[in-house]
Amino acid sequence: MAIAFIKERQSRWKRLQELIQKAEQKRITTFSTAELLEVSKLYRQATTDLAMAQTQQLDAELIYFLNDLVSKSYNLIYPTQKISGKQVRQLLLQEFPALVRQNGWLIMLSLLLLCGGFLAGFFGYLLAPETITGILPKDIVTQIIERYENNAWFNEPLQKRPMVSFWIMQNNILVALNSFAGGMLLGTLTIWALAFNGMLIGAIAAVFWQKGYLLSFWAMILPHGVIELTAIVLAAAGGFILAKSILLPGEYSRSDALKMNGGVAIRFLCGTVFLLVIAALIEGFLSTISTETIPEIYRLLFSGLTGVLLLGYFRLK
Repeated sequence: MAIAFIKERQSRWKRLQELIQKAEQKRITTFSTAELLEVSKLYRQATTDLAMAQTQQLDAELIYFLNDLVSKSYNLIYPTQKISGKQVRQLLLQEFPALVRQNGWLIMLSLLLLCGGFLAGFFGYLLAPETITGILPKDIVTQIIERYENNAWFNEPLQKRPMVSFWIMQNNILVALNSFAGGMLLGTLTIWALAFNGMLIGAIAAVFWQKGYLLSFWAMILPHGVIELTAIVLAAAGGFILAKSILLPGEYSRSDALKMNGGVAIRFLCGTVFLLVIAALIEGFLSTISTETIPEIYRLLFSGLTGVLLLGYFRLK
């Protein structure tokens, strides 16, 4: 009986050993999607085999072998090690840019939804302002214009800028988390977060357009907005990775697809939080400075520079 038991399962035990050895030499982060799912599947099978061997009271050496195999597999799948500075650098300088390149179509989908919301907000306000007042009350619109005309919109005192930067960072990370978590609701909340934030920006842009201040609006928004909006789009793409795992798991079960892609999506989110921190620092310490101090042309040039740096960053290998 023990011989039949071993012959039937030996090939998959050997394969699991090979994957464990590979992870010890090159880290599990180098595994392909198929290999990650294979490790998970083989681990569950080995656990079942161990339970059966113990129940049937098979050879002690076999039970010892399976127990060791299961233990190593568990440590591989559920590591307890702390995150090191090297791992953070690897995530930000290698893994995150690679994930951005690999998920171009989901990023494009997120961008289209944000742009669609922007166009709806912009033309909706120009053509029928009353339809937009639900998300952008008229008194707020008036206050925004008055603050801009009085050079008080982005003109915070130096001592207040750290607090402003922290508040902005907190708010933006919350928006990113909502966009990301919406993926677990089949992407519905992710779609809403993108469309809604796009509508807000579009409606405000329309207000400035009507007053003849559109260029000034972009000069104040884009210095931090290039990075900030990119991060929001990427966070939403991470949410769509989760939604895709549920809706289109392919040849895998939904739980297996979600386990594997969940790790990818989390790394995606960590990268976007890093970008949002940078955007909040720019907004808190640069965008809040008066346009009399930093003229609009320099703000727009700085915006272009951030765009070029972002493109360069995402090409890192």
